[in-house]
Amino acid sequence: MAASTLNVAIIGSGLSGLALALTLHQQSIPCTIYEAGESPFNTGGGLMLPANGLKILDKLAVYEPLRKRGYSFDRIYLQVGERILEAVDYGGLERYGLRAYRFIVLEELLAAVKEKSIPIHFNRRFNHIISETESDVTWQFKDGSTETASLLVGADGIHSTVRSYLAPNIKPVFASMVAIVAAVPTAQLELPSAPEATSATDLNAASNICPLPTDIIVPRLGAFVIAPQTHNGDEVMITVQRPMTIEGRWADIDADKDYLRSLFRQNSEHFPSVVQNAVRDIPSDQLNIWPFYNIPRLERWTSAKTQGGFGWVIIVGDNAHALPPSAGQGVNQAFEDVYLLGRVLGRLGSGRNASNEILQQALFGWQSFRQARVDRVLELNRQMDLRRMPKAPGATEEKEEELLDIAAMYDWLFNIDFEKAVDEFLKGLD
Repeated sequence: MAASTLNVAIIGSGLSGLALALTLHQQSIPCTIYEAGESPFNTGGGLMLPANGLKILDKLAVYEPLRKRGYSFDRIYLQVGERILEAVDYGGLERYGLRAYRFIVLEELLAAVKEKSIPIHFNRRFNHIISETESDVTWQFKDGSTETASLLVGADGIHSTVRSYLAPNIKPVFASMVAIVAAVPTAQLELPSAPEATSATDLNAASNICPLPTDIIVPRLGAFVIAPQTHNGDEVMITVQRPMTIEGRWADIDADKDYLRSLFRQNSEHFPSVVQNAVRDIPSDQLNIWPFYNIPRLERWTSAKTQGGFGWVIIVGDNAHALPPSAGQGVNQAFEDVYLLGRVLGRLGSGRNASNEILQQALFGWQSFRQARVDRVLELNRQMDLRRMPKAPGATEEKEEELLDIAAMYDWLFNIDFEKAVDEFLKGLD
């Protein structure tokens, strides 16, 4: 399969779909993006972009414009009151961490896609796969029109339609937990200062009484997350997690801003004054609820074992492995998916005419590597939740024994060599 003969259809123009298109373009692989809506879907909220995600955005020439619009920092803090429990290096040796609004990351990725004249078609809602042959895949849109490509990649999110072709019985499972997010001016926090504090110039400095970004923890009640979102740090995103045992009508709940404010303010009197100030006045425009969903583990992320399939359909990101936001890795793991997928396809098409058997072996290696990293991120999520979440009724202090070195876990996560990983996928393939 030479790169010059390969063409890829991408279903979904979200963050992972746009990043995949840019990666394929770098490999000289033609691709086309199809989006169900009139524009890329912006779910709102903010993103945590640490070293592993920023390495990819840097390779795609998107990091520099993002750096000028987001908030750069080099560590995150976990605090009890004014006492710092842990400070986690969040940027590694090469890059700082970055906080940015999701719409800003979307804008920069979309601008790069347009600058490279990568085709993107809106109002084209994927409906179903018609057939796969030995050389391509054909599918139909909701309007009845059809298209054919060498590969179809589903980047259409956790409630994916493409995934139903690979795994028709797999449905997202509500995790009985939601996040409530909002944006407030940093000045509203009335951050405490100390004589040696540098908060006026660096919100992230450890000398501050309340350095940002931070998780302010009250044992048995959970955590309140505060993270700057703008380049100069004049606005912060605030976040809490709340248990919710019954899956709701999310659009209706999201529209009830007074109810969301009440969820934010639960137990706020037990937190430091900075939290009470944060929830005092919560604007409606970025006040939202985010339900958490899980995807049962999938045997395959391609259609290689689907009835009638030849492996020309692939899924990525939340479509393949939904991740709760506890460790700030959801979109970053999606970026890893698509960047490594694009590099595998580019390498197979460079200097060799790969058979489908070789392609499927390489894709299974890609999936295995990615699943192993996702599994470790799930453990990292669990470690963050052990620190943040209220203890369940009847839980004992023995739970504390499960705490692992979270800084070491992040260090492993951030120090990934993408090219070495691709070498592993392709080792022994002729």
